[in-house]
Amino acid sequence: MGATEPIPVVILAGGKAKPELAAATGQTNRALVVVQGKMMLRHVVEALRAAAPAVGPITVVGDVPEDADYSRLPDRGGFVTNVFSGLSVYAQAPFVLISSCDLPFLTGEAVTAFTQDAVARAEETGAGLIYPVVPVAACQERFPGVKRTSLRLREGTLTGGNLMLVRPNFLFAQQLRIADAYAARKSPLRLARQLGAGTLARLLLSQALSPGLLTIPYLEARVSRLLGGPTRALVCPYPEIATDLDRPSDFAAIGEGK
Repeated sequence: MGATEPIPVVILAGGKAKPELAAATGQTNRALVVVQGKMMLRHVVEALRAAAPAVGPITVVGDVPEDADYSRLPDRGGFVTNVFSGLSVYAQAPFVLISSCDLPFLTGEAVTAFTQDAVARAEETGAGLIYPVVPVAACQERFPGVKRTSLRLREGTLTGGNLMLVRPNFLFAQQLRIADAYAARKSPLRLARQLGAGTLARLLLSQALSPGLLTIPYLEARVSRLLGGPTRALVCPYPEIATDLDRPSDFAAIGEGK
């Protein structure tokens, strides 16, 4: 399968809603929460189908209904295990697109643009993982009231997206590193050991004093070292890629919820 052929997709739909979100939406599985008359998972699947021929077959990992538009694997109980469960279906593919299930505003246009640009950047740089970042101002303008976590960088104030383009062989080779990095995501001490105390110091100073201290290339280099191979960010103009709904206030901001 060449890089110009349709890219297979893994949708991660194993995440459980926090109690306050379940109370607000009436669902314990975020993938099944209804937004604008459709389950969030259905919104994502339809956007991916609209992105053909850039993307191809879809595998959903999670305890969700069967559907003719995708194949399904059961929830394995954790983010990392679900990622590798889904990737195992397409282990021989040059690239796989990974998506979360909670992007109800995702469009085929956004998926197509990201996929094509990400493949081009991966081939240019040899990266094993391409991660989208979106100007937070675009998200706030398009979806006011939906909160986004962001970083102030020299290149602008950016927020992370919920799609990734990966080379399966790269992720499988670095499976233990990826599991360790994910496990450390909420522990400053563990992150300091993995990223280096200097990186965390620069991160804190850049947010408090000067965003010029932190750049995309610097973060790419640190994450590449952490994961054991080249990873790259891709600045995208599509807020739909970055607008997931995971708080009751997010649903209230778009007029949804109980």
